[in-house]
Amino acid sequence: MKFSISRIASALLLASALNTFHQTGESAYGQTPATRPTPAASQQDGKTERERRAEAYAKLLEGQRHLSDLRRDGSSATLRLAKEAFQQAAALDPKLAEAHTALAEIAFYYPPQDFETVAREGTTATRIDPNNFGARRILSRLYTIRSGLREGVLNRPVVDQAIKELKEVARLDKNNAEAWAFLGELYQATGKTEEALEALTNWTSAPPSTDTRFFSFVTNGRELTTDAAFARLGEVLLKAGRNAEALAAIRRAVALNPESRDNADLLAQALEGGGIDDSIAIAELQRMVAADPANLSTVELLARVQVRAGRVDDAATTLRSAIARQPKGDREQQMLRTSLAQLYLDALRYADAVAVYEEQLKERGIADAPLTDDDEKVVAARILQRMVEAYKRAGRPTEAAATIERMRRLLGKEDPTADVQQVLFLRDQGKRSEALQAARAARQRYPEETGFLRLEAQTLADLGRVDEGVALLQGRLKGSIEDFNEYLAISGLYLQAARPTEAVAAARKALELAPAERTDMVEAALISLSSAQERAGDPKGSEESLRRILANDPDNATALNNLGYFLVERNERLTEALEMIQRAVRANPTNSSFLDSLGWAYFKLGRLEEAERHLTDAARRNGSSIAIQEHLGDLYQRRGKTEMARTAWQRALSLAVETQDTARIKAKLSGQPQK
Repeated sequence: MKFSISRIASALLLASALNTFHQTGESAYGQTPATRPTPAASQQDGKTERERRAEAYAKLLEGQRHLSDLRRDGSSATLRLAKEAFQQAAALDPKLAEAHTALAEIAFYYPPQDFETVAREGTTATRIDPNNFGARRILSRLYTIRSGLREGVLNRPVVDQAIKELKEVARLDKNNAEAWAFLGELYQATGKTEEALEALTNWTSAPPSTDTRFFSFVTNGRELTTDAAFARLGEVLLKAGRNAEALAAIRRAVALNPESRDNADLLAQALEGGGIDDSIAIAELQRMVAADPANLSTVELLARVQVRAGRVDDAATTLRSAIARQPKGDREQQMLRTSLAQLYLDALRYADAVAVYEEQLKERGIADAPLTDDDEKVVAARILQRMVEAYKRAGRPTEAAATIERMRRLLGKEDPTADVQQVLFLRDQGKRSEALQAARAARQRYPEETGFLRLEAQTLADLGRVDEGVALLQGRLKGSIEDFNEYLAISGLYLQAARPTEAVAAARKALELAPAERTDMVEAALISLSSAQERAGDPKGSEESLRRILANDPDNATALNNLGYFLVERNERLTEALEMIQRAVRANPTNSSFLDSLGWAYFKLGRLEEAERHLTDAARRNGSSIAIQEHLGDLYQRRGKTEMARTAWQRALSLAVETQDTARIKAKLSGQPQK
């Protein structure tokens, strides 16, 4: 039977609506058929070109019918018939792009997947018809899935192919949310921020897609909604430091989906990120808390911003109000109390912090009597350790020692926690010989607790007996992956003893033991290796180790901070270093090491006010860091605060272990010029 071209075209449109590749009902085939020449009158195999083309369309429709049947029966035989029909259609009319598109989609969506066939058939379809939408989309999906975007390990040549095809999809359908979203992700992953922002802005203008599963799979759960578009745009703007624009985008996301906790958390992050007046941020956060009091992350953020604005008592009221709303003894209530205590610690109000810890103990009925319940012991140990730290930071060693003894009474002789705290306390006090004796005694009492062996090794290194410490750890080596942590610890001991070459060797052994799929172990080893390389006079190797981390995880805060700090120490690329450290601080704004790096970068850039703000913040959060105290001393000297400089240097000297650190700080105290 012969079909007219017009009837075949109508049937094809109907068949496209029944396409089974995309359960949303969209047509996956070419939306813009290739322009075809007028049929020739010549005969071929006894049939005119017009007849052969009609048969080709008939086979195309037959393939569609088989695919419709396949949805119902799932039969491999039905899939084979569909494939054969499309192959016959392509053979009958080599210029029928839709047949090649169908074959590409079968190879992509149905097992066994054959990506080579997808690429070949999809490319053939686009050569026949450059405007074949279905072929462009299947190629864009093929290259996106093969780009490494989902795994976070990019294949740059394939990324380029994906971007090329996604741009074609967007050209043919300017409202294609998936194309714009993937372009945004790929541009951002390859460091093309401006292109990413343009693509994401286009995504925000696109109508929501009904075909979202592929995008969600590749992006590990991201949504393809309009509010998700604004949220992602806001995220990228935040990373670019364009906070005001980020805030506007994220507010739009919250307005579109006020129930989303992720959007609310992102808005809170934008408000905390700086560049926005604290009073505006506080008002915005107060509205968010009023709208959703159960969102404790927003509550805690409001308190942090209030502290940043100098409104410590307001922040305490915010947290206490949230505490009162929680059921007594609830886990969230305990977390809020911990945040309240930390707030007081950061404000140097140590007595208030200790009072909050006592409230926590009282609420659980914990006083001074020995505990028998294991859960109560865990709670008591955690709270009392924080009290010890508070007393140490307050410079009240007598109370810290008394709290350790209280811990010993409550937890009993079988619990090693008090002994751990005792060793750490003695080390902090500079009583290293006593700390060594305490560590050895504890190791005898608790032979199964390997932590005491490491404490003994570290204390030996404090005393300049690093080889003895290393020998202790080497005695635990088993020639297996279990040695990973031991080699990291050995590297740390050598670094502490200013023997960086040996530290490099130990870190490399740890790296060799780390399985490639265990990115956490690989990153830990590379962090240790980079520090050792830097101290060993190998800045290129150190940077390469950190860049290796950032290649897989561009937002790794520790790698960003360390690389930035190393550059600052060498007075190299200070603007780039500052930007990296700022990103680290945005990711973890309470990390004392990151704050120290930021303050030191500002110091090197001559921005002394900002340097002082961040260095004093770092010192408040960590009173036992040699580097922070020495940096503070250098800053105070530069600002003409001589006595404050001497006090900070004296504190650094009391903490120093390495000979070169001691000599350098003594020289500063004696007024000797520094190189």
